[in-house]
Amino acid sequence: MNFHAVNGKLNAFSTTGKYRMKHFDYLCVGSISEALEIKHQHGTDAVFLAGGTDILLLAKKGIISPRLVISLRNIEELRGIRQTENKLVIGSGTTLRTLEKSKLIADCFPALHDAVSRMASVQIRNVATLGGNIINASPGADCAAPLLIYRAMVTLVNRQGKERSVPLKRFFTGFKRIDLKPDEIVKEFIIEIPPTGAGSAYLKLMKRQAMDLAHVGVGVYLSFGDNGHCEQALIGLATVAPTPIRAEPAEKYLQGRVIDQDSLSAAAEIAVGSISPIDDFRGRAWHKTEIVKTYIRRAGMLALSRSEN
Repeated sequence: MNFHAVNGKLNAFSTTGKYRMKHFDYLCVGSISEALEIKHQHGTDAVFLAGGTDILLLAKKGIISPRLVISLRNIEELRGIRQTENKLVIGSGTTLRTLEKSKLIADCFPALHDAVSRMASVQIRNVATLGGNIINASPGADCAAPLLIYRAMVTLVNRQGKERSVPLKRFFTGFKRIDLKPDEIVKEFIIEIPPTGAGSAYLKLMKRQAMDLAHVGVGVYLSFGDNGHCEQALIGLATVAPTPIRAEPAEKYLQGRVIDQDSLSAAAEIAVGSISPIDDFRGRAWHKTEIVKTYIRRAGMLALSRSEN
C-alpha cells in the first residue's frame, strides 16, 4: 500500500490490487474544541485519527470510507501522564510507547506495563495510543483488562466543553460498542494509585511471542490488610466475552482469604461462570476457558509476588 497527496487529499493505492482506499481530506487540529466543532460540521463523513493503526486498516479494507480524517496528534491536552494527589491521569492520545517507558507506570501499575510492553512492535507502539486501543472496543483489547482491574474512569468531553466520567466497566456497552455520544471525545483515563503492598499482573496467551493479538488476556490486582489476608481482589478478562469484563464473583470469593494456589484455583473455577468464549480465529472456546483458569492462578501468584516486593 502506498500513499500520495493530491490537492490536499490523501489517496491510497495498492501495488497488488488487493486494497484500494478512497481518497479523503486530512486535517490536523490543535484543540479538543476545534476537533469537535469540525466533526459536528461534517457528521458521519468525518472520523478522528489518533495513532491511525486501526482507522487506516478499516479504511483500506473498505469497512469505513471517511471523507474527512481529523488528526488529533497535535492536541497537547490529550497527551501525557500526570499525577494529581493519589491519582494518575493519562491522556487518551498518549502513545503505548510512552506508557511502556514510564517508570511510574512500571512501578505502580505493573499490569498495564505488562500489557503495553508486549503489544505489537516498537514501531506501532510509537504511534498507537491508549485511547485508540480502548475506543476500538475489541473484546481482546490488551489495555482494557489492566485498566479494568485499576477501576479506571473515562473522562469524556462534548462540544460545549462539558465533561462527564464513566467507569470503564460501563463504558463498554456491547460488542464493539461504547458509551460515547456523537458530539463527545475521550479526553483521558483516571486511575487511583494503589496502596503500598498491592500487586498486579497481566498475562496473555499468544500464538507467537511478539507482535500478536491476545488469544486470552487476564489481569489480576490484589491488595492486603494488616492480617495478610486479601482486602481487595480485581480480575479483568479479555477475549472471552463480547466485551472486556471483570470476573466479580471470583473477586468476591478471594476477598478476606489467604492468597495461595488453592484459593486462586477456586476463584478460577468461579470465574468460568462469568465468561462466554466462542470458537474463532483465536482458538476454541473450551481451550480459552482452560487458559483463563490457568492464567488467573499464574497472574494471581505473580501479583502476590509483586505485592511482597
